Amino acid sequence: MKKLTFVLAALLLVLSNNVMAQKNPALFGNNSKHLRAGIGLNSYGIPIEVSYEQGFKQNIFGVNKLNLGLGGYLGYYGNTESVGSWDGSDYGYKYSHIVIGARGIVHYPFIPKIDTYAGVMLGYNIASARFYGDGTDPGSSAAGGFAFGGIVGARYQFKSKWGVYAEAGYSISYLSFGLVYSL
Repeated sequence: MKKLTFVLAALLLVLSNNVMAQKNPALFGNNSKHLRAGIGLNSYGIPIEVSYEQGFKQNIFGVNKLNLGLGGYLGYYGNTESVGSWDGSDYGYKYSHIVIGARGIVHYPFIPKIDTYAGVMLGYNIASARFYGDGTDPGSSAAGGFAFGGIVGARYQFKSKWGVYAEAGYSISYLSFGLVYSL
């Protein structure tokens, strides 16, 4: 967890050095830069996530206000599975997942003053399992693999630099929400 905190803090410091003002932060365009941090829900717990996105191309496919954003994503969740025992002792497994990926998101303002978007994420899932408790330790294991997902979401700016977002789909959670800082 200390490594994750360090990575998130370093990412925030690097991105905050490149602050650029936007004329209308509710609309997403070439000068848009957003840092998101939030929590989500999945079938195993409450993941945390952080992402960065920057405007890449405006009016794609010749459609006015249809804009493309590209960025990075980092998510984490862990859960515990208690196996138990007939003698009352507690033991089981602790699982953790870290998803690192890149996202491509298409923005179109269906609702005035709300940035609506849909996109895909491609990345890598770093998974591990560790035994805890009394008894014979069968050892720990680690795995990883290709991670992908699709999302739909919306962002509302309540201040020029601050907003909120909500997303549905799958990256590390089925539903997520949190704060947006516009750089």
